[in-house]
Amino acid sequence: MPLSENPMKELAIPTPSGLAPGDSFVKKWAVAARVPFLTASVMPVVAATAACWRTTGRLNPWHALLAIVGVALVQAGANLANDYFDHLSGDDPANRLSTPFSGGSRVIQDGIVSARAVLVAALACLSAGAACGIILWLRTPGHTLLVIGLAGMAIAWFYTAPPLRLVHRGLGELALGIAFGPLPVLGAEYVQHGALTLAVGWLGVPAGLLVVAILEINEFPDVAADASVGKRTVVVRLGLRGAIALYEALVLGAYASVAVGIAAGWLPPLTALVALVAPLSWKAIRVLRAHPDDVRALVPAMAATVGQHAAFLLLLTGACVAAALHAR
Repeated sequence: MPLSENPMKELAIPTPSGLAPGDSFVKKWAVAARVPFLTASVMPVVAATAACWRTTGRLNPWHALLAIVGVALVQAGANLANDYFDHLSGDDPANRLSTPFSGGSRVIQDGIVSARAVLVAALACLSAGAACGIILWLRTPGHTLLVIGLAGMAIAWFYTAPPLRLVHRGLGELALGIAFGPLPVLGAEYVQHGALTLAVGWLGVPAGLLVVAILEINEFPDVAADASVGKRTVVVRLGLRGAIALYEALVLGAYASVAVGIAAGWLPPLTALVALVAPLSWKAIRVLRAHPDDVRALVPAMAATVGQHAAFLLLLTGACVAAALHAR
């Protein structure tokens, strides 16, 4: 019996994206939007909301929920837009060293979803995220939240989209550090009580530094493909040794920022518990130092870096919640 014209469909062989042609609609789009990585935007909002509760004793759960849904949708839209524009530029097609953490979702390259469908989905997610932001803006004083939201939307779209293409200009890491650090933290605080304070806003510093660490370590496997299309990531610009030093500085800076926040009285003493994440940080640094040009060997360090961000912000959240409960 002859095989069908699509042997992958006949044998249900997964593609590099981890998907098989027979996988469900939901699974395909969850992979395309990189849903497991939405913690990068959600966790800063959760931590900032807990910090607001600690400092003011007030909590608006509906505003918090809408903020979480909004930032998750914007990040999903940004992920999809990044896939679309990296496909157009030839970056993802040129990348033969993709991992579960780098090289894009691969749904376009694997023929799972069309480029046009990815673009439409990106615009839909960004529009839905913007709608959440508009509702919150209309329920808060002034236009501060509008400015924060517009800045986040601009970074989400123009990270790889022309004419700005921030990552091609060497501004990608800075832009995402702002988009996943100060912006969601400040926005989450403002929707709670219509004001901005250092006691809450300082959380944006470690959040931003650690998300840049995620971005940077994911750039190591992509360095050749990125360089070939003019994508000026820090790994392309600094080389492997310089990029390793920067990664270490980002991680150490996150711990140092918590120490500064505690010393200044902006963060509760319990936030010192982030030191528990240090073994995970050391694991990532150790692997990166030993195997900066070995893609497969880097995967555990990339996983540790994602875990480092989530665990760090979870401990910050828990410390703020414990301080809030103690104050009650």
